[in-house]
Amino acid sequence: MERMVWRIPVTKNGDSQTIPLTPNCMEILRRRKDDGEAHERWVFPSDRKGRKTGILGHLTSPKTAWARLLERAEIDDLRIHDLRRPAGSYMAIQGVSPTIIGKALGHRSVQATAIYSRLTQDPVRQALENAQAALTMPDRLLSKNGQVEKLAE
Repeated sequence: MERMVWRIPVTKNGDSQTIPLTPNCMEILRRRKDDGEAHERWVFPSDRKGRKTGILGHLTSPKTAWARLLERAEIDDLRIHDLRRPAGSYMAIQGVSPTIIGKALGHRSVQATAIYSRLTQDPVRQALENAQAALTMPDRLLSKNGQVEKLAE
């Protein structure tokens, strides 16, 4: 909680992953922890005993809860994984580097993140405009917001 990270010891690809948590996420976790009925160890405790251990543990798959949520919201076709795409898309639109997007989404390869880089041409256009300004008017460059700035003499 202090470091604001979620450590997953083993992911589906066999690697561990540490995910930085946002302040909004931390607020949700704090509320769950402070709830009078909160489990002492698990954020999402299970009401079933483990087959191997015979003791109560935690949810390892949200499939049933997700299905109930979709039913209540009257949504027919939405997978949890679909929620990752908008996050990656918005990061790309904001000009976040593919390396950071890949790390945020837990991608192992640049190819997995490449789909997000084609979402918007704005950062590419801005870079070309800046290069053109530097070539045609070497004493002037465009700032990140597209405004012409005079270079220091």
